[in-house]
Amino acid sequence: MVALCACGGGGPTFTDAGVDAVSVDAEVESDAGDDGDGGLSLDASTGADASLCGNGMLDPGETCDGDCPTTCADALACTEDVMVGSAATCDVACEHPGTGCVGGDGCCSPGCDNLTDTDCPFRIDPFYDPSYDVRDLGTAAGIPTNYGGLTVSPSDPNVLLIGGAANQLGGAIYALGLQRDPQGHIVGIVGPGTLAREGQYNDGGVVFDASGVLVLARYPVNELGFQRAGSTTTDKTVALAGLGVAASPGGLARVPSGHPGAGAWKLVSWSGGQWYELTLVPDASGTYDVTAAAHRLTIAGGPEGIAYVPLGSPLFTNPSVLVSEYSAGMVATYEVDSAGDPVMSTRRSLITNLTGAEGAAIDPVSGDFLFSTYGSGNRIIVVRGFAN
Repeated sequence: MVALCACGGGGPTFTDAGVDAVSVDAEVESDAGDDGDGGLSLDASTGADASLCGNGMLDPGETCDGDCPTTCADALACTEDVMVGSAATCDVACEHPGTGCVGGDGCCSPGCDNLTDTDCPFRIDPFYDPSYDVRDLGTAAGIPTNYGGLTVSPSDPNVLLIGGAANQLGGAIYALGLQRDPQGHIVGIVGPGTLAREGQYNDGGVVFDASGVLVLARYPVNELGFQRAGSTTTDKTVALAGLGVAASPGGLARVPSGHPGAGAWKLVSWSGGQWYELTLVPDASGTYDVTAAAHRLTIAGGPEGIAYVPLGSPLFTNPSVLVSEYSAGMVATYEVDSAGDPVMSTRRSLITNLTGAEGAAIDPVSGDFLFSTYGSGNRIIVVRGFAN
């Protein structure tokens, strides 16, 4: 459990040992089914040897052996709880289909949007609708509003880290469990959220580098905050005004491997939409110095969170980026140029009818796109259909 200890007069200290009671429907493997880039994937082996069922060991093709679940109840009101398989054949699995697009039942089921279900707060663009589904994961208990940026924990892919009390001195980063289906896609959150890290003035950018350093966009103070690998407190802040960055970030992302501009840090300011490439140089203390900020272009919509589309995703024929547009109430897509910057003429809506689109992140297990909303919504929403 991620725990808070109010110890002594020096303020809270944090420990991060994972989130208890995370209910998942498939085991996440770090070494089986490797996708070739070091990411996590799910063991998809099949063809269990029936003679091995009952030996108390999880053999290939089995989902359980002597410890099979007896219920699939997930405490989510808007999904059904279906058990498939049998303990006798060691292949019990839980499935959680939605309740269907029925207006007025209080549920926004997978595959539904505001056009087909009045309970859905969003609308998916018709261009993307055939290939992508949206699921509203709801509001998380235990996390103070308003919501900031979010990311999947690099040390535990079943933990979501999300900013609470965003834009405030008392802001912090909280941990939630992630519930997955047998294919590894995110279908629910497991709360309540628990305090995991400091996160004063957190906003749409909550990003880990490859070594585990957490970098936070800090609004409205126009700063970046850095937490060393293994730290849960802000070890360093860097003011950005002197580098010419317009107040104040806003969104933040590091261009993933394989994409144009891979490894570059991108930052966008709200509400003006000024898009920058930052030069981050490792310092002697395990964080970074920010030595330059080059203004590349200015984008529309009052942008916040930034996430690069997994390569090979349906309908994205060219490398692209997703931007949560707070002011426009939507998530936009752009193709990117050779530096990983948006091409303005390619802007298209992915999800509309949102209140305060805020964070943006790609799930490393499934390729699912996660985003948060800030304000009267304060929701966590996942879009399924991207490549992984």
